[in-house]
Amino acid sequence: MDIVDIFPVAVAVTELQSLTPEVTAKAIEMIELGDQIKDMDSDGSYTREQQLLDKVLFRDVKSEILSCCMEFARAYSHLVDEIAICNSWGNVIGQGQTIRFHKHINSYISGSFYLSEGSAFTFQNFQGENLFSVQPALAPDTDNYRSQESFVINPKPARMVLFPSGLHHSVLQSQDAEKRYSIAFNTIPIGKIGTPTNLMELKSV
Repeated sequence: MDIVDIFPVAVAVTELQSLTPEVTAKAIEMIELGDQIKDMDSDGSYTREQQLLDKVLFRDVKSEILSCCMEFARAYSHLVDEIAICNSWGNVIGQGQTIRFHKHINSYISGSFYLSEGSAFTFQNFQGENLFSVQPALAPDTDNYRSQESFVINPKPARMVLFPSGLHHSVLQSQDAEKRYSIAFNTIPIGKIGTPTNLMELKSV
């Protein structure tokens, strides 16, 4: 029997060339000095500021991110004229803290880049739940990637991950005494999106 894998889910990982050590240090200072919101004791905190990448400090970083997002869209063969970042915020994870599994609604491509090392970023394999009306347990098999319950990306400064906004993700519980800093963002496509009978048009402001 031939097993053919179709319609794969793709994520992207790259190193941001514009995120220099100087920009990284200023970004961490900005997050530390800013107002932070904490939803639950077990979770880390995030900045009240939700347009972080609009700051002058991130001008070159934002441009590079948008270029990467367009490349990611082309990898999915999506026809989009332009992509805009609709919100962006800083995340801080302390020792014993985590970020629960979640996904982003009202968004197209989501991403996160790291200002420091720390606990791993993970994607959860919920794809089977959308395909099978009955969901058996997964048999552990390191040689079969379809059996993986999660996929882990280890952060380091300037590393960025892009993914479809509907993909569930989380941050593992931190075991480190040092804080883990990152900046997350969501994007939307700008221009005409869709087919002639299923069309919307978003304009930048």
